[in-house]
Amino acid sequence: MIMNIKKTIYIILGSIFFMLGIVGYYMPLMPGTIFMIISAYFFMSSSKKLYNKIINNSLYGNPVKQYIENGIIPFKTKIIILLSMWITVLITIYITPSMQFPLKLENLNINFIINLKILAIGLTAIGTMVVLKAKNK
Repeated sequence: MIMNIKKTIYIILGSIFFMLGIVGYYMPLMPGTIFMIISAYFFMSSSKKLYNKIINNSLYGNPVKQYIENGIIPFKTKIIILLSMWITVLITIYITPSMQFPLKLENLNINFIINLKILAIGLTAIGTMVVLKAKNK
């Protein structure tokens, strides 16, 4: 029962990231391959058929397979990923108003404010580390 729920959640998440990946291949400044990699990770644990459809696709399958199986991102691809991530985040930070949300954890007696711009920079920094950590081809 729990495994079926987990599998269903992974298929749903894999499908969401797959759709984001497809959109990313057609929209400037939105990387598609990284979403395909995330999608493939979810499908790897839930649907071998969907996983194989991703890694065997003629358009995006090889980079996804290279990263998952060998931890390789070609240098040129790293540059594209990093530039698109940082340009998008910096433009978003510049054009959007400051958004802060209070978070209160009463049981732990913790109160703090989440600044979405700082969160975006932090997540982009984590993404940068993941990309730079991968081997070059």
